[in-house]
Formats: sequence, structure tokens, C-alpha cells
Amino acid sequence: MKDQIISNAFNSVQATIEQRKTAKVLADEPWKPTLDREAQNELISQLLHLAAHAPYHYKSAERYKQDVLNSSLPFRAYTLDANTCRKLAEHLKDSQPPAGKILNMLWAAEALIIFTWLPDVFGEQPSQRTMEPLPFTGNLRNMEHIAATSAAITNVLLGATSAGFPNYWSSGGALRQQAAREILDIGLDEIMLGCLFVFPKDALERGVEVKPGKLRDEGKELASWSKNIEL
Repeated sequence: MKDQIISNAFNSVQATIEQRKTAKVLADEPWKPTLDREAQNELISQLLHLAAHAPYHYKSAERYKQDVLNSSLPFRAYTLDANTCRKLAEHLKDSQPPAGKILNMLWAAEALIIFTWLPDVFGEQPSQRTMEPLPFTGNLRNMEHIAATSAAITNVLLGATSAGFPNYWSSGGALRQQAAREILDIGLDEIMLGCLFVFPKDALERGVEVKPGKLRDEGKELASWSKNIEL
């Protein structure tokens, strides 16, 4: 019985992981949300709870702790409901460089969760800059910070998939630029790792352009990237 319980649990997780896929939904006009604001916020909260269970090794540097965002986690999350996504699209429609496909995704999104990671930066940094702190120091702590943030992002994507919401992990595009960062009030000392667009459950049935992941079918042959070691 115990083995059967383990097997059932594994099969459920396996099904969710295999169902997760890139769905870049490009609406041609702003969509009316399918969830009311309370339901959107509940969805975001549930996804953030999954992110909070991601493993991490090192705490963030003390300088990142603020009055409210004072966690020692090596990442931060900024959330936008559907209405805020539409307002952001309006702010960005004439931005330079052009926001491009980000606008189409903001028109479609039921929610957007932006994840940043908090680099350990050494040495003098410019007092005024328009970019994130790059290059950051390539040390073990920063590698662990990126890995932890990626794990949190993966938890969110799997949670959205399990709940039936198409989703897309964007690197941010125009949202990384100073103009958008000022609108979002996300400091340039944090590095964006993932802008997670969560789309309505029926998004794939609306007849708009949906771009799948180009690499989804690659790497499925285990022997091409894994090796059994015997001593």
C-alpha cells in the first residue's frame, strides 16, 4: 500500500511536469479578465506560496532588506493583476525601446509575477546607471542565488500548469529597461530572472497567435545528456 501511495504521488507530479509547456499568448487587443480581482489575487497568492517552498542555500545580503521586503530569501517577487497589466501596457505603448510582444502578453495576462534575484556585488558600483549591476561577481553564492530563484520560478510554472492556466517564462524584454523599472518601482540593484505571464484557461482556444517553445522536443533522449557512473 505504501509503495502504491508513493507511485500515485509520483505519477501526479510527473503528469504536471510533462504537461508544462511554453505558451506565449499574443492578444491583438486588451482582454477582459476571466477572473474577478479577488480570484486573481488568490491565484497569485497560491503561486507565491509554492515559490516560497523552493530550496535555497545562502541568504541574501543585508543591504537588500527593506522595511517591508525584509526577507533573507535571495529573490523578490512583484505581482500584477490583470487590470494592472493593462495599465502597464498603456504606459509602455510609446516607450523606447519599443515594448514589442510584451504589450500583447500584457493585454492577455490574467496575472504577471516578476522574479528578481539579489546579487552579491563587490567593488564600487556607479552611483547613476540605467542597467542592472552587470557583470556581477561569478562566485558560488551568486550561482546559488540564481539556482534558488529558478527553483521558485519553476514551482510557480508547475502550479499554474496544474491549475490549468497557460503560462510563459519571459526574460523580461522591455520590462528590464529603466523606464519600465521606474513605473514598477523595481530597483536596478536587482536582476530580473523571470517575468511569468499567467494567461486565462481558455487562452489557447481564442484564435490568437500562441508561440510554443522552440526547444520543447529536444533533450528528451536521456542517454544524450546523462551518464551512469560505476565505481
